[in-house]
Formats: sequence, structure tokens, C-alpha cells
Amino acid sequence: MGPVLVFGHKNPDNDSVCSAVAYAHLKNLVDTVNVYVPARLGPVPPETEWVFSRFGVELPEEIAHVHTRVRDVMTADVVTVEAGTTMLDAGRLMRERDVRALPVVSDGIIRGLINQRILAEAYLGETEIRGFSEVAVTVDHLVEVLDGELLAGSPETTLSGGVLIGAMEPETMRGYISPGDTLIVGDRRRTQPMALEAGVACLIVTGGHRPADAVLDLANERGAAVVLTSHATFTTARLVNLSHTVGDVMDTDVLTFDPDMLLSEAVEDLLASTHREAVVLAADRSATGILTRTNIARGDRRRVVLVDHNEIAQSAPGVEETTVMEVVDHHRIGDIQTTGPILFLNIPVGATATIVAMRYEELGVVVPEAMAGILLAAILTDTVLLKSPTTTDTDREVAARLAQRIGVDAVEFGMEMFRARTAGRTFSAEQAVKADLKEYRAGETLAAIGQIETVDVAEVMDHVDEVRTVMESLLEAREYDLVLLMVTDVVREGSEIVAVGKVRLAERALDVSLSESGSAWMDGVLSRKKQIAARLVDAAGA
Repeated sequence: MGPVLVFGHKNPDNDSVCSAVAYAHLKNLVDTVNVYVPARLGPVPPETEWVFSRFGVELPEEIAHVHTRVRDVMTADVVTVEAGTTMLDAGRLMRERDVRALPVVSDGIIRGLINQRILAEAYLGETEIRGFSEVAVTVDHLVEVLDGELLAGSPETTLSGGVLIGAMEPETMRGYISPGDTLIVGDRRRTQPMALEAGVACLIVTGGHRPADAVLDLANERGAAVVLTSHATFTTARLVNLSHTVGDVMDTDVLTFDPDMLLSEAVEDLLASTHREAVVLAADRSATGILTRTNIARGDRRRVVLVDHNEIAQSAPGVEETTVMEVVDHHRIGDIQTTGPILFLNIPVGATATIVAMRYEELGVVVPEAMAGILLAAILTDTVLLKSPTTTDTDREVAARLAQRIGVDAVEFGMEMFRARTAGRTFSAEQAVKADLKEYRAGETLAAIGQIETVDVAEVMDHVDEVRTVMESLLEAREYDLVLLMVTDVVREGSEIVAVGKVRLAERALDVSLSESGSAWMDGVLSRKKQIAARLVDAAGA
């Protein structure tokens, strides 16, 4: 199976990204069976770029969805054959590797497909021994499938006539032979020279009975091939039909898929076609997998670990199609459902990074400095330098241990990180509003609350008209009832509140006036979850 994806919520904040990377690192150390890959569901905040750069940690890959893809269920161990491979060898390879189809390649590029159906049709055709008139074969390939020995003639000779079994009296048999035919015959001393005189292009002698030297001399004189095989005549006749190369009989109308194609789309194409399998092609057009109907029937799902969220609305599109293996979060219990019991770590602390750091300790793993650095940064941003009402003693204790691990003062480190948010950057109203935006529903009311933390509120409020324009556009585009932005000053320990939409709802919930100046300062308000969202939900439901 593929790797386990570890990711946080949409519009990822620092805690979401850092926790995913650190938890994936921990899981890879303690779980030797699976591979855990961190991911993110959007662009990272400036402070995340700063802290990852400072500690030399690679940012996780951004993913658009976790819908099941072709690559998640395909058979990845692709066995291929060259066009010159005999059908017998192709069949043996299928049996040895327990596969039903083989891509036929030339210079690494797919040229066709040979499958069990094609082999079966060739094998069933043995009832009348089809011969080589429709598809010629070389003597060399004939020798190969018969495990034979070439006693006369050239291995490069092409055979294109019929194939007969010399079971009759020579005089009778002669009436059936045409020049260019191949005759399968046992230890029949009179039939062998007669056949050569009648113009056969190839004489296959079965049972391991070597022909007389006079017969071989006659064959050389006539330019005919003589092949000796130890197989009985019946077995030889069966094998002859499998001497064609796969390049001669392969299906060239191959159904192909991209590995990142959604499985739901691929299923429609595969089930609607006459094919039972499709070749999955890499960017260079080489075969990277095979998708069969059996792969589809198994119903494999992508496997994920959710951090810093446990609600479908905040997760990656397609999460309901996945197998959720674990959840690590500090928010309320949401609507993620699983098919069986899982490890669900939900602790009322200020940051998911606190829980991740605790798991290192619980599992007896020393936190590497780089992981300690990004976890400390995540705790400090989510608790606003340990000043938010959501901050617990556990957060403070864990932050102190992490700060000691990397040799910094936690508050000074946090202030440096917050300053890095705006250093050398051009203000973007859209980024300010959307970078950390979360949705909350109360009855029929749908609100979106964004938060931007800064060391200087004026940096944002000087652009409040631009900010409002973005908020109003968002209100209309996503049909929100209320869009609210918290501009949180980590030094003054409070937030400036800007709202559009049902402003009266915000005023009633927060006990502030937003109509005169368009915004209101709320001293001591640092937590979106406890101090803003909870009050809005209560007011909307009242």
C-alpha cells in the first residue's frame, strides 16, 4: 500500500503545518511497517517559512485532495516483455509472477499489451493448428518454444506456411503437403525424406529421435530446416501455436491512465471498455503500473492521519473516501467517522504541537532540535506567546522543555518569529483575510472568522479599506452571513475587530460597537475559538 499522509486543516496555520511534519517524523521512527509523509492543504504562513528555514526543515508538499487515485490501487510492480518474446515465455512469466497481463515495450515505451485472454485464444486455437500463414514465425522462435535443437537450416528462416502432423502413410501424406509447410513427425523414416522432397520448409522431429544423416543432408540440399525436440508429437503440436511473438498478437489498442487520475474517473472508463486492465503511464510514457478490475474490486483507500482538525469541512476534499488511521487535535470533536477504532488524541491544550511533543516523550523518543524548534514555534503562535486564554500549564511546561532543547528564550524566540511575518513583505489584504480563515455554523448562520497576529496592529489597520473590500467579496462569493477579522496585537495583548455582513450579530455577541469607526478594540481578546467564535455561536443560536 502507499504511504500514510499526515496533514492539518485547510488554510493551514503554523500549528497545523508544524504538527503534521513533526508527527510524521515521530511515526516514521516508531512504526517500521508504514511510511508517513507530511502534507499541507494550502500555502504556508510567513512564520512557518521562517521557522522551517531557520531549522533547515523541508516544507511538506501541498496537496489539493485525498480522493483515491489510480496510483493508490494499481499494481505497481510492473512486469514487461519485449515484442520479440514468444507467447510461451509470456505465459510462463504470467504464471511465475501471478499477473494477468504484460505491457509490451520497446526502448522502454509501451507498444501494446499481451494478456491471458489473448493467450487463451491462441491456446484454444490448437484444435486445428492454425499454422503460420496469417502470422509468420522464425525457426529460431520455433526452436525456443520446443526446447529443441536445430539440426539443419538457418535459425533466421521465416516460416509462413501451414503446419501438419505426419500421422499418415507417406503416399497419403504427400497429398496434404504444400511447399513452405511445416511438418511435425515422429520416428517415421519414410515420411521424413518424402516431406523434404515435397517442399516442406521445416521438419519437426519429435520424441528426441534424431533423423538419419541422409535426411539432414537432403534438408541442407533443399534449404529446409530440421528441428529436433524431445516433446511428444501431441505436446509439440500444442506448443507450436505459442511460438508466435507477443509483438505479432498483442493488443495495440491499449487503455492507459495517468497515475494521478481520480480512480472514480478511471473506473468509468475501464468498466465501459472491452479491456479488463489498463496500463498506467509515467510522465516519460513508461509503464509504472497496471490497473485491473480486481484492483478496483479490492476497494483500497488512501490512508491518512489528521492533525489539528477532525471535521470534514476543514479537511482535504475526499477525506470521507480515506481510511483515517489517527487523529491528533485540540479542538472540539467534529464529524469525522471511521470504520473501526483508531488512536484519537484529543486534549484540551493550546496547540496540537503540545500533544505531538508529549507523544515524543511518551514513546521515549528524544525530540531532534529541528523538530523541537518547529514545535515550539507552533505552540507560541497558537497560544499567542503563551498569553491566549486557551493556554494551559501543559503548554507552558512543554514550551519550556522545547526552548531548553534548542537553547532559546521562548518569548524572545516567539517575538522574533512574529516580526518575521511582515519583514520585507508588501501588505496583501487578501492574504491578511484568507491566510487563517475558519468557518463556524450556528443553526442557519454561517460565519467566517480570520485572524492575523502581529506586533503592530497599525500595519494592518492602515489598509482597513482594502481589507474590507476583500471581506465583502468573500461574503458574497461564499454566501457567508458574517465575515469577521481579528487583528491580534501580541504585544498589547488584544485584538482589533473588523466585521462585514450581519454586523449587529457581532456587536450583540461581543458587546462592542462597530458602526461608528468600522472596527473595535477588544483588550485581552486573543483566542478566536474561546473569545470570539463561542460567543458568536451562542448569539446566533439565541
